[in-house]
Amino acid sequence: MFEEGWSTGKSTLDPTTNTWSLPIAFVYGAGGGTSAVYSEPFYQFFSVPKSLSLGSDHQRHRVVPDVAMDADPTTGMLVGETQVFPDGTYYDQYRIGGTSLASPLFAGVMALADQKAGFRHGFANPLLYLVSNFGAFRDITPGAQLAAERSDFRNGVDASGGLKTTARTIDSNLQTLHTARGYDNITGLGVPNGQSFLRAMTLGW
Repeated sequence: MFEEGWSTGKSTLDPTTNTWSLPIAFVYGAGGGTSAVYSEPFYQFFSVPKSLSLGSDHQRHRVVPDVAMDADPTTGMLVGETQVFPDGTYYDQYRIGGTSLASPLFAGVMALADQKAGFRHGFANPLLYLVSNFGAFRDITPGAQLAAERSDFRNGVDASGGLKTTARTIDSNLQTLHTARGYDNITGLGVPNGQSFLRAMTLGW
């Protein structure tokens, strides 16, 4: 098992030369950053590095994200829905990631926290930053350079157009967002740390 920041690159294998395309192309990744509008909330002051929060006006601003969950489609979740295809509209399954995966995953975690605590947390941001000092999150730090090899449909629909082999690099150094020790603008405070997170959210650390 591994957890890394989301920054996915892609290389395609040339079957005639058995070599990978270079340079690695950026495909998608996390989208954190510093607000140009909102000032830094009180609960971020001791957790977010000044180097991230300082805006062009030399004032500290709101930085996102607050927390991290699985978002890379390469390590995402299988979902099913009715979709439109060249040969009709019908149910099919596919792998999904992004905010469409991470947000409902964290909503589910917060539902468990509400259930364990016996009350609704509502606006939980100040508490999230407070409990981060008590082992509630796993800090996501720079890790090994890994890649997942895939066979993809050339036409994006089915194998009738042939297949191509691609490598999806994980936590590639292809964007301005990078994982770091402590709070960073790609994974925030980190990932909820199982039962430690749930216990902390009941104020029972």
